[in-house]
Parts: sequence; structure tokens; C-alpha cells
Amino acid sequence: MYLTFWGVRGSYPVPGAATVRYGGHTSCVELRSDRGKCLVIDAGTGLRGLGKKLAQEFRKPDGATYNLILSHVHWDHIQGLPFFEPAYIGDTKIVVHAPRAAAKELRQVIGGITRHEFFPVDLDAVPADFEFHEVVPGSAFEIDEFTVLPIGLNHPFGAVGYRVDADGSSMAYVSDTAPFDRMLHKQHFTAGIEEPSDEDREILKTMRANLVESLREVDTVIYDTHFTSEEYEQFPHWGHSTPEHALQICQEAGVRQLVLYHHAPAHDDDMMDRIAEKFGLLGKEANVVVCVAKEKMTLTMGEVTNPGIVA
Repeated sequence: MYLTFWGVRGSYPVPGAATVRYGGHTSCVELRSDRGKCLVIDAGTGLRGLGKKLAQEFRKPDGATYNLILSHVHWDHIQGLPFFEPAYIGDTKIVVHAPRAAAKELRQVIGGITRHEFFPVDLDAVPADFEFHEVVPGSAFEIDEFTVLPIGLNHPFGAVGYRVDADGSSMAYVSDTAPFDRMLHKQHFTAGIEEPSDEDREILKTMRANLVESLREVDTVIYDTHFTSEEYEQFPHWGHSTPEHALQICQEAGVRQLVLYHHAPAHDDDMMDRIAEKFGLLGKEANVVVCVAKEKMTLTMGEVTNPGIVA
């Protein structure tokens, strides 16, 4: 099993000279089994490039099926869907798996961003057939040869991570989530810190324990490390994590490799270099290989990756 990054940013895309080495597109990862089966994780602006590749690769007279799993429906994780080229090919099925609340409203959400005021082609007018399925944290399901376990995360309006097992190896995608120490994020955004109640603290404790257990002995974990520790102190209510928290979780779970992901728009290539160097060294101390996600970087589960190499 191997994966390729097509979008590595959070919040909004930032293409340009300052992000050319790490990339400026928002969240999208392509996962492949050894037999070539494809699973797409998140649908940010990186999905456009992946879609162009898939449209050429899987063009068949009898159509093709594409499976997408979404962490949640915040804008940076779905804004590539209207530009997904296979959606404009007849006899194509696009199966979208998303968390509870999102799954029920997903057609409406995606249909909303393709309304005629915003986009020239309505969702119901595209040739492809969209199908939507609900995912529930803790309830595993199968897609081709992939076994997918959704994991509850700490993010405004909710989000899920995914552990995926195939070909005798495993990976996990943990984006978006805040740490489990300052506040419990609920079905709303907040202007500042909301002190957790005793009940909230128990929920956070359980959520963290479930995450660690779900990541147990995973080969490679892609983790939301949007903030530096200093930035997190300013914005703990935004629902994002830090490399320090990610490394601690992965060390506890016995993870072999941590990939820093969902980079903040303001973090240019030079800053990402500094982050890569710092946490590469800290990872060695924790016995976890740490690298930083870059667009078009490919990782094979079970192989140690040089953080300085882009495939």
C-alpha cells in the first residue's frame, strides 16, 4: 500500500513562490493498494490534479467507480469536488463516505457550492452518479481491499480520522483535530476558549484514548499539525493541533512514521524547512520517523522515507 499527497494545506490554498517546494493546495491524499485500487481521502483543491490523473487512468467504456472518504465538510476539505474531472464523464459513479451529520446533508452541501450563482454546472446536472454514505466513529467498513475505521476527532462541528488497513500494512489520516487538553469542540465555532466541564473532560480523555488505541502500531500516520506550539496558545479554539501533540500521540501508539500535515497558509517553505529539521530530530529521540508532507510526495507503507526527498 502506498499514498501520494495532492494537497497539504489547511484553511485555504496558497500557491505561489513562497510555497513552491511544499505546495499550496488544500487537503487531498491518494491511497493505493498493491493491486492498484484507489481510495481518495478528502477533496480540497488538490483533488483537481488527482482527478485529471484518474480520468485518464481509469477511462473505460463501461465506466468507473471512485471512492472518496471525507474527514468533514469544512471548505478546505471539499472545495475541489466541483473540479473533479471524473464527475464529468458518463457512466461514472462517485461514492462519498462522510461523518454522521455531514452524510445526511452532503448532497445539499455540495449542491450548494455548485448553485448557478457560484458555478456553471449544478451537481444534479453532471454526468456522474453521486452516492453518499454515512460513517460512524468506531464502525469499520470495507472498500475494495481496504478496511476503513473512522475515528472521532476534536474539531468544531465534528470530524473523523481514518485508519486504513490493506496488504498487510496500515496508515491513518488524522485531520482536523485539536489536542485533548484545553477544550472540547462541539457543534459550533467559538470566539475564544470555552472551559470544559467535568463531563467534557471525561469525553476528551476517552476521545484521546480511543485515538491512541486506533493508531496502535500503525505504519504511517498523517496528522494535523497546523499550528506551532506558540500559535496554538493563541488559537486553541480553532480546532487544530501541533507537531508536539502529534508526536506524543504517535509515540504512545507505537507508530513508526509521522507525517506533519494540514500546514497553515502563513507557513512558507522556509518555515516548513525549520519545522522539518526540528521535528526530525525530536522524532529520533522518540523513536518515530518524522517527515513533512509535500505535494506529489509518495510514501510506501513499511519503507523509511527521507524527509528531503520528493517523489
